[in-house]
Amino acid sequence: MIPPEILAPPDLDQRSHLLKQTQQPTGMHYKAPKGHAETQFERDLWQYFPTQIHTGLMMLRPGYSQPYVPDFAYIDATLNFHIDIEIDEPYTHDTRKPLHHLGSTKDEQRNQFFLDAGWVVIRFSEMQAVKTPMSCCKAIASTIASITSNNTIMTSFRQVPTLKPESRWSYAEAQQLAASAYRDQYLTPHPVVESGKGRKARKSNRSPRTPRTIATSQLTFYCPACGEGPIPWKGNYIACPNCHYDNFVL
Repeated sequence: MIPPEILAPPDLDQRSHLLKQTQQPTGMHYKAPKGHAETQFERDLWQYFPTQIHTGLMMLRPGYSQPYVPDFAYIDATLNFHIDIEIDEPYTHDTRKPLHHLGSTKDEQRNQFFLDAGWVVIRFSEMQAVKTPMSCCKAIASTIASITSNNTIMTSFRQVPTLKPESRWSYAEAQQLAASAYRDQYLTPHPVVESGKGRKARKSNRSPRTPRTIATSQLTFYCPACGEGPIPWKGNYIACPNCHYDNFVL
């Protein structure tokens, strides 16, 4: 979604003047939430748009206490060109409540807020970001080229397939996706984490065995409470930076 006043002017000087009026972020969110797919997708974005990708930026909304925080913000400081990049999940992972469906008032209000502020809005489905991240980056680059009239940014994407469109799901379709655990088909499985509570030690008559050496340097886990991850192993527990879940894993 592109503000019509930015896309319409054929005169580059006039477009540049309009971009300079784009509303700036007002600060950083101290604990911006992250979706399941966003950690890896951030690395993919940085591969093609280094130094121009930002997370945790706040956009204050007049009359509301809660600001908008883009999943990712592409910012060309020279042109004052801003893109709100969103990753849309069909339902919440814990409550299975439909999200980002057709007719979502929250999404429509959010989109209009950023458009009115002079931002471009690009939404990808979570599956697109997980399965075809390079094609998602190509779609972003194509949008940048169309606004700036500079096609050199597309050079890095010559061998990258064009992103296939994905229709937005309805509320009923999101319910069906939740019932079939659709997100589990493309997201990394969450290992079961045992707390150790209520477990009794069992005696064994077997002779002692040489303890196994566990390679722990590469172990990562996903938070069983909120799904944040991957989270590095911390000696004998994981500490979730998102919901502060803290428990033993080995």
